[in-house]
Amino acid sequence: MKGSSTNAEDYLKCINEYMDLQGYAALKDIALILGTVRQTVLDEIKILMDRGLVQRKEKGKYELTETGMKEAFKFLRKHRVAEILLWKGLGMKWSELDDQAMGIEHGMTEEIIEKVCKNFGCIKCPHGNYVPDKNGNVKESKDIKVSEFNSSRKIKVSRVIFESPDILKFMENNGLYPGSNLIIVDEEHIKVAPDMESIKVPDNFFRAVRFTSIEDNQ
Repeated sequence: MKGSSTNAEDYLKCINEYMDLQGYAALKDIALILGTVRQTVLDEIKILMDRGLVQRKEKGKYELTETGMKEAFKFLRKHRVAEILLWKGLGMKWSELDDQAMGIEHGMTEEIIEKVCKNFGCIKCPHGNYVPDKNGNVKESKDIKVSEFNSSRKIKVSRVIFESPDILKFMENNGLYPGSNLIIVDEEHIKVAPDMESIKVPDNFFRAVRFTSIEDNQ
């Protein structure tokens, strides 16, 4: 985003992730993710609101405007391609890609991005999310929330929309990646092949992951 600080990009990315997770971003949520204090978040949010990138949904809850969403996806392009580079180019652990990409995403020029995409492909990031184009346009994922499935139904992991370390580590430890199959046992447990033992999922797992039916070839 021309003329904006890297902090602004981080805020837009963070708000976008919380919008996917729960429909809004609260000040305390943003402060927790970015490792800062509530007042600092509020000050930055006011700046982003003045720029027409963020709007207040209701007291204490914020969301991106249409322009803000477009700018967030421009930055997510850098982040997701950085993940691809670290994963396919350097062989880093799947659960650590999101965290490690934060160290290089701001330096991902369009020239670097194009070379990564040429060498490794850039349709989706390792966590299953489509990579936006340089204008901030992104293909819509045809997947749904777990609440739209019935219990004990076989489903397939589509993507991780909220890449918290605990969820990514849980998934990696249990062999769950985009394309993996599982069975919902109840609101807190799943079964994963080949063991098919009931496993307790971490908090927010079902909200942080999107799924498709087992028959879907997406």
